[in-house]
Parts: sequence; C-alpha cells; structure tokens
Amino acid sequence: MDDVRPGSLTGLGAQAAPSLYYLRTFHAVATERSFTRAGRSLDLSQPAVSAHIRTLERYYRGRLFETRQRRVHLTPEGETLFTYTVRVFNLLEEAAHSVAATQRAERGLLRLGASPGIGAYLLPRLLGIFKHDHPGVEIALAIGTSVDIVADVLADRLPIGLVEAPVSHRDLTVEPIGEDAMVLVVSPDHPLARRSHVDPSELADVPLLRRETGSGTRTLVDSALQEAGVSQPTLMELGSPEALKQAVLGGIGVAWLPRLSVARELAANDLVRVPVAGLSVRRILSVIRRHDTHVVSGAEPFLDLVRTAAGALEDDGDVDRNVP
Repeated sequence: MDDVRPGSLTGLGAQAAPSLYYLRTFHAVATERSFTRAGRSLDLSQPAVSAHIRTLERYYRGRLFETRQRRVHLTPEGETLFTYTVRVFNLLEEAAHSVAATQRAERGLLRLGASPGIGAYLLPRLLGIFKHDHPGVEIALAIGTSVDIVADVLADRLPIGLVEAPVSHRDLTVEPIGEDAMVLVVSPDHPLARRSHVDPSELADVPLLRRETGSGTRTLVDSALQEAGVSQPTLMELGSPEALKQAVLGGIGVAWLPRLSVARELAANDLVRVPVAGLSVRRILSVIRRHDTHVVSGAEPFLDLVRTAAGALEDDGDVDRNVP
C-alpha cells in the first residue's frame, strides 16, 4: 500500500478537489470574518457553513480558521487559501462580464487601474477616442495609488495597471511606456515666481505640499531631494495631484507636480514653474500585468493609444537639468 503522508501532494491528489461551492463558503467566511454573516450572505444555515469548512480542512490537512475572543481569524493556511480564492472569484466575475458582453453582440470588458496622475490627466481623452472607435467594448477604470494598483494586479482584481512609480515583482510584466517630469510649481504671486531658478539648498526653507505616504510621486520626489542633500519640510499632505494643484492655485504653498497635471495652468500663467538648478525629477510611466493574465479583447488597441500618448511626453525638452 502506498505511503500517503498527511499534507503531502500525493495525499491531496488522492481526494476529489473541493468544489467552488465550498470555496465560495470559505471565501464568504474569510471576507465577513463570521460564520453567521457568511451563512446569511449565502442563504445557508450555520451548520451547513461549518460543514463546508470542515470538508475543506480535511482536504487541505489543516485548520483554516480559529476563534479568538469570539472573533473568527484566518490561520496561516487560511490566509494562503484566501489569496487564491480572491483570484478565482475575480476571474469568474470577469468571465461573466465578458460572456454577457458577447451575448449583447459587444466585444468584451476592458478593466484597468491607474494611479491618480495617469487616471486623471492622461487617460480621459484616450478613453474618449477609444470608445468612439470601439463602441462595443465596456470600460471600467479604477484609480488608486501605485501601491494599490500593483496590489490589485497581483491579486487579479485588475488585469492591467498603469502606474507612475518604479515596479519590480517576479509575478509581473512591467513595460515602461514613457516619462513625465515632476516640476516645482507656485502661484504667480509667490516670491519664488519671480526667480529664474533656485538652488536646491534654498528648498530647505520652503515648506512643501506633499502627497500622502505610499504615493509613488512622493517617494520619487523625496528620493531626488535626498540625493541632492535637501530635506524640504512638509506644510501639508493631500491625497491627489488635483488636490495639490488646487492648494497651490489657492496660494497655500508650493508643490512638486507631474508636468502632465499642470500643463494647462502653466500655459495660462495660472501657475509658474520654478526651475531647480541641476535637479531633474522624472517618473517612469509603466503598464503592468501578471505574467499569467490573459489579455482581454480591446486591451491592446487601447494600450497602443496609451503608449503613443505617453511617449509624446518625452518630447518636452524643458527640464530642470538644463538650468545652469
């Protein structure tokens, strides 16, 4: 007789794989952190929920949940399984959308995520062009920090992400598609607006409006300032490029902002760019996806539009590195 050890791959393979029905029960308990609430959401009795979880625990040879202080918590085994059920049910939802779109004689669902600068200032015009040329493709755009978008792509909550920060992960394909300069901007009546340029050392006395912790652009700017030997104090933290821009327009302070996000205001002289001698801060714009993610219909034509628009940003030769 074969020696089948508990927890071995052979032991698992000897049993029938758990059905999606049981995995959905597990996913509901893990999400709700409650057997009772999970049962209500699935229209199951609590004994039925418990039976499903016991079946899974027998299959995986380990406990998936533990109760501490009357609260349900995932065990390490449960945490591992939960990462996969998140992916499974997100993929099933995407499949349902795609099948429904096909039944309506459309050509699929394009889901993607973008960090705030790209989502607010680069994509809207491109989405309009794409929708005009591909009226049958549904579009769903989620906007979050680069950190959030990377996490969503890794978890298969999003098939494609567009981010403004350096990304490196063994499960991701990262395609750089362009660069955008980060520029220091002030209101026209700010004392720095009359300067042809400033030295980096002068920034130590200029409190800065900053993005929130976790923002890719904040990390990029702070790293560049640190390399230049400058510790620029924080005046205020705001959660989006638009909030920063409006604060600068209101005369509250100064901020480093993506050139893409302030191009109109600079052209209209509503904002003034302050060149910083010898300091060039540029961010890489990238498309990210999991290595094993299927590219849905409509994605590549849209990404071609994004690549062209992002590549055109590099043609802007007005960068601070040219300031003597």
